[in-house]
Amino acid sequence: MESQDNNQNSDQFNAPSGDNGFVNESNNDSSNQALEVDVGKPMPTTQAAHMPLLQTSSGSEAPVELPEGSPLRSMVAEGMHFVGNAQLSGPCSVAGQVEGNLTQATGAVVAVVVTETGRVKGDITARKISVMGHTDGILDSGEGEVALHDTASVHGLVRYGRIQVNGADLNATLERVNVKKPGV
Repeated sequence: MESQDNNQNSDQFNAPSGDNGFVNESNNDSSNQALEVDVGKPMPTTQAAHMPLLQTSSGSEAPVELPEGSPLRSMVAEGMHFVGNAQLSGPCSVAGQVEGNLTQATGAVVAVVVTETGRVKGDITARKISVMGHTDGILDSGEGEVALHDTASVHGLVRYGRIQVNGADLNATLERVNVKKPGV
């Protein structure tokens, strides 16, 4: 009797799988369909029951272009830990941890926000920098703006054209960059 029960239990785990490799838990055929998303295309607004299968593009297809006027946005979400350097072409928000440099791309005007939960150990180079979390390194906005909020803890060097400090824990060297005024 015991051996029959064991065989029945093992049959549960050897059930035939669908096309996507998942075992169907219901008899509904629509649950067996995989969501296919082309690489570089946005995910649909509704989430599928299973992970999407990414389709790689062949070399003959044109590269994916973003709609005009939509800036490239970057985000290190809370709970993420990024190690390395990043070159930014659009706004960036850091709610997780970054160990490395965040640098504005040549010709781009970038804003970087370090949220209350964000931590950056490295240099940030951007036209506008706003810190509510922790930074340890060089904050360089050149002729741009730096805003240090009351929850910020900043260590290192701060280069700025304009600065706003609202009760931040500031243990840094401040270096003002002369702003070039047009026509002068």
